[in-house]
Amino acid sequence: MRKILGWILCGALLAGCAPVPGTASAPATAQTAATAETAAPAVTATPEEAVSTALGAVKTRRLTVVLNGCIAYEVDSAGGSLKTAIAAADLVVFLAGDFVPDDLPGETAAWHDGLEAEDQATMDANWPKVYSCARDICEDPAAQQGLLDDAGVTADFGAMDLAGVPEQLDAMNEVLAHDNP
Repeated sequence: MRKILGWILCGALLAGCAPVPGTASAPATAQTAATAETAAPAVTATPEEAVSTALGAVKTRRLTVVLNGCIAYEVDSAGGSLKTAIAAADLVVFLAGDFVPDDLPGETAAWHDGLEAEDQATMDANWPKVYSCARDICEDPAAQQGLLDDAGVTADFGAMDLAGVPEQLDAMNEVLAHDNP
């Protein structure tokens, strides 16, 4: 995972090394000279800012992948309880990790608001059971082990630090619960 993040960050940093049209590497014309006079000065990011921006994008993308798992099925379909367990387990693993966005409720709301109406309805139907299952995993992973085994989940929740996960789930629930009980 660190190698992937390293490559992403290196790519973002190297993207700033490409020559910009209208600089010394490209001959200036009257049009580019006039544009350069009226253009706002270029803002350059420090390497730390570039890393922070790239890391934020990675965190948002990972959240999107996890939340998309919550709408990849219909809760009342065949195997719905197993699919719910998989989505809940993925959510707990994500929230127990290091790549949780700083503004988890805001990012969750932005994801939900960007969904099509049909996907929003699916999330509204699936979320209560995903949330409940995720809370159950946090409270007593051993009691959920049978369901998780049946669903093919191999994560070792007993070895994870799940202390902050229920609070994060509650923050997400505030955004996603809407009219659900």
